[in-house]
Amino acid sequence: MKKIFLLPLIILFVAFSSCDQDESLDPRPVVVAGQFLRLDITKKRMNFDDINNTSFEGVLSDPSGNVAKYNLYVRKTNIYGQAGEFVLFKTFTSFPADLKVTPAGLATALDVPLTSLVFGDKFRFYGETFDANNVRVDYYSLSPTVQTAIYLRQAYRFVTDLTNNDGMRPLDLIEYDNYTAQ
Repeated sequence: MKKIFLLPLIILFVAFSSCDQDESLDPRPVVVAGQFLRLDITKKRMNFDDINNTSFEGVLSDPSGNVAKYNLYVRKTNIYGQAGEFVLFKTFTSFPADLKVTPAGLATALDVPLTSLVFGDKFRFYGETFDANNVRVDYYSLSPTVQTAIYLRQAYRFVTDLTNNDGMRPLDLIEYDNYTAQ
């Protein structure tokens, strides 16, 4: 009788012990918490027709919690494709942070008069982050997937312009992509 009672227990023990998965067969990569700064853009373009009251805006967030400092650089490219050098625009040390770029702020950073900014100017931004150990991450440190995946909203390379929305369809405004290197 004891043998009959023990037999189902032995079968259950063998069945449950064989359910352990071999971790070496897991195809997912090990997740390493690294630096990554995200930019959720709330205002895509600056309006030349209202140059004193317009802005490009977004929210910077640190999903990993590993970013200690963010330097944001800008350069102006005119309508003929001539580009200046990148200059430091602003430094952030706490997140989330509101990013607000005004034409006056750009003129100050570029050390030019506000009147030198003209219709059609593009402003290219380049960011770099540093962790607590001063390890630097920039756009080229990101994987190709992160560089090109618009939904990840990386804060390392983006663009805006100084134009107006006259003649643009609402769909054109929605499709305007600040994250590509236009």
